[in-house]
Amino acid sequence: MNINKLRIFHEVFVTGSITRAAERSYVSQPAASKMLTNFEDEIGYKLFVRNNGKLIPTDEALYLHEEVYGLLQGVNHLEDSIKSAKNSKTGRLRIATIFGPSYQFLPELIAEYMKTHPGVDVSLHLSGCSAIRQGIASGQYQIGLVDKAQSSSKHDSVAFDLACYCAVPKDHPAAQLDIIHPHDLHGINWITLDSENATTKALKRLYVENGLPFNRSLEVHTTIHGLSFVNLGMGATLVDILNFRYFDKVFQLPNVVIKPFAPNIVEPLEVLTSNLSPLSGLAKDFYDALIAKLERQTQLPSDANHASRR
Repeated sequence: MNINKLRIFHEVFVTGSITRAAERSYVSQPAASKMLTNFEDEIGYKLFVRNNGKLIPTDEALYLHEEVYGLLQGVNHLEDSIKSAKNSKTGRLRIATIFGPSYQFLPELIAEYMKTHPGVDVSLHLSGCSAIRQGIASGQYQIGLVDKAQSSSKHDSVAFDLACYCAVPKDHPAAQLDIIHPHDLHGINWITLDSENATTKALKRLYVENGLPFNRSLEVHTTIHGLSFVNLGMGATLVDILNFRYFDKVFQLPNVVIKPFAPNIVEPLEVLTSNLSPLSGLAKDFYDALIAKLERQTQLPSDANHASRR
């Protein structure tokens, strides 16, 4: 059944005139008349009778119009949705991330994005690297952030190195230094992420290379847990540059001081997308903003040797 015939039927029903219906449908009067006649032939009964120059709906037309009007509303909504999707105005954006970027970096970026994309339904999922990679490959997520490099034929990725800072209790002597070195922390206990984490491996290797004993008292799952223990005077921990930048906004930990750490240790971060299907327009907008913000915020401050958080 031709949707244009249904539209002509609706317009004649509303206006009582073939001429007005043609004008409102942007077709000629003969074309509108022919479509209405063809529609009546298809369904097998008359829809209008003429009375004093006006087309009056029959009982059948009164019954049919309610259904046709609902259908036309649905079609109009569908057409609007198609246009909006093309213009990246509506849709769904599914992001998965490890814990680190979820504290403030991603929420702030998502808030900025939603100001210009108010019709987008955004979901942010926290998960482990393996689950995120699987989710990207299966199409469950459009964009993923992970901290473990792993090549795959199902992913496209952009890699970043996040410089790490050192967080110590404010009453520790190292808190007074401009830059903290391993020998400045002699005897202090380290609070680290799991043993397979890149920063934990690099930190252990650094201590071995310098002939220093590596004392780890606590293994934690997230940066906030590590900082909480530092705040309680339990030891030192590493903080990547993204969380360093947001420390004052996110973490209310008055007994923690964060200083540059040397030699440099970096936390790897990868932004993943599927190479099996392209990003939608709205997802591409967020992806571009994400990459641009990471490029800005992973750069060390110009006064990096003196940057700190107290």
